[in-house]
Amino acid sequence: MKKLKAEDIWFTYTGEEYILKGAALEAPAGTVTALAGPTGCGKSTLLLILAGLLKPQRGRITINGADLADILEEDRSIVGIVFQNPDDQLFNPTVYDEIAYAPRTLGLPEQEVRKMVLETAERLGITHLLDKPPYRLSMGQKRLVALASVLVYQPEILLLDEPSTFLDKYGLGKVEEIIEEYKKTNKIIIMATHNLDMVLGHADNICILQDGKTTCRPREKATIEWITQTSLPIPSYMLKLIKTCSGRGA
Repeated sequence: MKKLKAEDIWFTYTGEEYILKGAALEAPAGTVTALAGPTGCGKSTLLLILAGLLKPQRGRITINGADLADILEEDRSIVGIVFQNPDDQLFNPTVYDEIAYAPRTLGLPEQEVRKMVLETAERLGITHLLDKPPYRLSMGQKRLVALASVLVYQPEILLLDEPSTFLDKYGLGKVEEIIEEYKKTNKIIIMATHNLDMVLGHADNICILQDGKTTCRPREKATIEWITQTSLPIPSYMLKLIKTCSGRGA
């Protein structure tokens, strides 16, 4: 049973002002952790550190107590990250090649690569896009292709940066299916999101990142009072419900 752990993470891009100042979180296997916080607070930076793409100035990232960097040297495919902007992730001439890129870099036979690509595309409902160039797609379609390019190698730890952005009801449903599949198969998901419906609907733990530090609570202990004090946008229907309940309590 794997556990991803971030301890006392400090990070600066400039060498002077730190964007992360002791951030920490724990993500056990079979759970979804929601990472929320104000725009520019460092959520994407923390995800990049958890993916091993950035190295913190202080602190450590471990999986079951072993340093993430050491684990990634042995098996880079254990962690996958989907960026907030799919244009930062897509670079191949066709959607097929985009999804096939990671399996090909692993040296797998082309027949096996094709099977993996077709299965992943069908899983996300994007088989009809396989021959298209990514730059011709809508942002929602690009989002699903970027997710497919990571899901194809089945990472044990999946990091999602604003996974609901650009998606319609159909695309969002596919992403939510993947999230629930990960939980059921005892894998780990950490998602940075402002979507409170996704947080309350799927997260087991909620971590608020603010002023470089994290405050984490299990979802069942995340009270309405606590949530409304965070930077998470509260949907209008929930604000009305809170107001109604407050009025009744009074």
